[in-house]
Amino acid sequence: MNRRWTFVLVTILILWTGVVLYFGTRNAVVSSRQARWAYDILKRIDQMLDLSETELFVRIKNGLNKLWSGDRKMPTVELVRKSAHFGLYMVLGIVSFWFAFAYSGKVLMAVIVSVSLPALVASLDEYLQQFRGRGASLNDVMIDVSGAVTGTVFCFVVFTLVRLIQFFLSKKAQQRKEA
Repeated sequence: MNRRWTFVLVTILILWTGVVLYFGTRNAVVSSRQARWAYDILKRIDQMLDLSETELFVRIKNGLNKLWSGDRKMPTVELVRKSAHFGLYMVLGIVSFWFAFAYSGKVLMAVIVSVSLPALVASLDEYLQQFRGRGASLNDVMIDVSGAVTGTVFCFVVFTLVRLIQFFLSKKAQQRKEA
């Protein structure tokens, strides 16, 4: 693929990894304040739109709670924090996929990199949190990796759809030439 795209994507990858590690290395007080701030904004939006009482919202909340904490009932502010983990690493998985594909031109390599690189960053992030007054959590690493896998699956589906559309358009053009 184009060297310029590879350069742009590696730059985005480095910057986004920096963002992920920045949030991960905030001390416990700052991290709690950030989660509370996001929770308060979401609560205000919910008060305007009244979404939290809908059946879909309750099902999603309960499903995420069960998936991410098992039988333990997770406070909503903690669910917001875990969702942020998931989202940050989903974006990291997406950027990693397109970087690896731009660099290698191979889908399999893109899939491998877009799962393994975020998993490495997640492990490093949890390790570094120990030095900032926060505990390391294997559960958080699993949430992070599940975000990266979700981003990877999304990219793979988009890639496959684009290739199928290209295939059918070229086949149609070939049939027009023959006719």
